[in-house]
Amino acid sequence: MRGENFIYFSVVSGFFTGVIYSILKSFDFFYFLFVVFLITSLFYLISLAAVSFFLKYLDIKRIVFFDKMEIDGVLDVQIKELEKREQFIYESYEFIKKIEEEEMDFLKKKKNV
Repeated sequence: MRGENFIYFSVVSGFFTGVIYSILKSFDFFYFLFVVFLITSLFYLISLAAVSFFLKYLDIKRIVFFDKMEIDGVLDVQIKELEKREQFIYESYEFIKKIEEEEMDFLKKKKNV
Protein backbone atom coordinates (compact mmCIF):
# COMPACT_ATOMS: atom_id res chain seq x y z
CA MET A 1 0.00 0.00 0.00
CA ARG A 2 1.35 3.39 -0.91
CA GLY A 3 1.92 5.90 1.88
CA GLU A 4 -0.64 8.33 0.46
CA ASN A 5 -3.32 5.67 0.41
CA PHE A 6 -2.57 4.74 4.02
CA ILE A 7 -2.92 8.37 5.06
CA TYR A 8 -6.20 8.74 3.15
CA PHE A 9 -7.57 5.55 4.69
CA SER A 10 -6.52 6.67 8.15
CA VAL A 11 -8.15 10.10 7.77
CA VAL A 12 -11.43 8.57 6.61
CA SER A 13 -11.31 6.07 9.47
CA GLY A 14 -10.66 8.92 11.90
CA PHE A 15 -13.57 10.89 10.50
CA PHE A 16 -16.02 8.04 10.94
CA THR A 17 -14.61 7.21 14.37
CA GLY A 18 -15.15 10.87 15.35
CA VAL A 19 -18.70 10.85 13.99
CA ILE A 20 -19.58 7.68 15.90
CA TYR A 21 -17.98 8.93 19.11
CA SER A 22 -19.73 12.31 18.82
CA ILE A 23 -23.13 10.70 18.23
CA LEU A 24 -22.69 8.39 21.20
CA LYS A 25 -21.37 11.09 23.52
CA SER A 26 -23.58 14.12 22.84
CA PHE A 27 -25.86 15.71 20.28
CA ASP A 28 -24.52 19.27 20.69
CA PHE A 29 -23.64 20.60 17.21
CA PHE A 30 -20.45 22.50 18.10
CA TYR A 31 -19.21 19.68 20.31
CA PHE A 32 -19.92 17.29 17.42
CA LEU A 33 -17.82 19.35 14.98
CA PHE A 34 -15.03 19.85 17.49
CA VAL A 35 -14.71 16.15 18.34
CA VAL A 36 -14.89 15.04 14.69
CA PHE A 37 -12.21 17.56 13.74
CA LEU A 38 -10.02 16.61 16.72
CA ILE A 39 -10.19 12.85 16.16
CA THR A 40 -9.70 13.18 12.40
CA SER A 41 -6.65 15.39 13.01
CA LEU A 42 -5.20 12.90 15.50
CA PHE A 43 -5.64 10.03 13.05
CA TYR A 44 -4.00 12.15 10.34
CA LEU A 45 -0.99 13.03 12.50
CA ILE A 46 -0.51 9.45 13.68
CA SER A 47 -0.69 8.07 10.13
CA LEU A 48 1.64 10.81 8.87
CA ALA A 49 4.19 9.91 11.56
CA ALA A 50 3.87 6.19 10.78
CA VAL A 51 4.41 6.73 7.04
CA SER A 52 7.35 9.08 7.60
CA PHE A 53 9.08 6.59 9.95
CA PHE A 54 8.40 3.79 7.48
CA LEU A 55 9.95 5.75 4.61
CA LYS A 56 12.87 6.85 6.78
CA TYR A 57 13.85 3.30 7.69
CA LEU A 58 12.98 1.66 4.36
CA ASP A 59 16.03 0.28 2.60
CA ILE A 60 15.69 1.32 -1.05
CA LYS A 61 18.32 -1.20 -2.17
CA ARG A 62 16.22 -4.11 -0.91
CA ILE A 63 13.36 -3.24 -3.26
CA VAL A 64 13.30 -5.75 -6.11
CA PHE A 65 12.45 -4.62 -9.62
CA PHE A 66 10.86 -7.19 -11.91
CA ASP A 67 12.41 -8.28 -15.17
CA LYS A 68 9.76 -7.71 -17.83
CA MET A 69 11.24 -10.17 -20.31
CA GLU A 70 11.34 -12.96 -17.73
CA ILE A 71 7.74 -12.33 -16.68
CA ASP A 72 6.61 -12.26 -20.31
CA GLY A 73 8.33 -15.59 -20.91
CA VAL A 74 6.62 -17.19 -17.92
CA LEU A 75 3.26 -15.80 -19.03
CA ASP A 76 3.76 -17.12 -22.57
CA VAL A 77 4.44 -20.62 -21.20
CA GLN A 78 1.30 -20.44 -19.04
CA ILE A 79 -0.80 -19.26 -21.98
CA LYS A 80 0.44 -22.20 -24.08
CA GLU A 81 -0.43 -24.62 -21.26
CA LEU A 82 -3.92 -23.12 -21.00
CA GLU A 83 -4.41 -23.47 -24.76
CA LYS A 84 -3.39 -27.14 -24.55
CA ARG A 85 -5.88 -27.75 -21.73
CA GLU A 86 -8.63 -25.95 -23.62
CA GLN A 87 -7.95 -28.12 -26.67
CA PHE A 88 -8.05 -31.28 -24.52
CA ILE A 89 -11.35 -30.20 -22.96
CA TYR A 90 -12.79 -29.43 -26.39
CA GLU A 91 -11.69 -32.84 -27.72
CA SER A 92 -13.19 -34.55 -24.66
CA TYR A 93 -16.44 -32.66 -25.20
CA GLU A 94 -16.55 -33.70 -28.85
CA PHE A 95 -15.86 -37.34 -27.87
CA ILE A 96 -18.66 -37.31 -25.29
CA LYS A 97 -21.00 -35.68 -27.78
CA LYS A 98 -20.19 -38.38 -30.37
CA ILE A 99 -20.81 -41.18 -27.84
CA GLU A 100 -24.17 -39.62 -26.83
CA GLU A 101 -25.22 -39.33 -30.48
CA GLU A 102 -24.34 -43.00 -31.10
CA GLU A 103 -26.30 -44.00 -28.00
CA MET A 104 -29.32 -41.95 -29.13
CA ASP A 105 -29.15 -43.57 -32.58
CA PHE A 106 -28.93 -47.01 -31.01
CA LEU A 107 -31.94 -46.29 -28.77
CA LYS A 108 -33.95 -44.99 -31.76
CA LYS A 109 -33.14 -48.12 -33.77
CA LYS A 110 -34.00 -50.35 -30.82
CA LYS A 111 -37.28 -48.50 -30.30
CA ASN A 112 -38.24 -48.81 -33.99
CA VAL A 113 -37.60 -52.56 -34.09
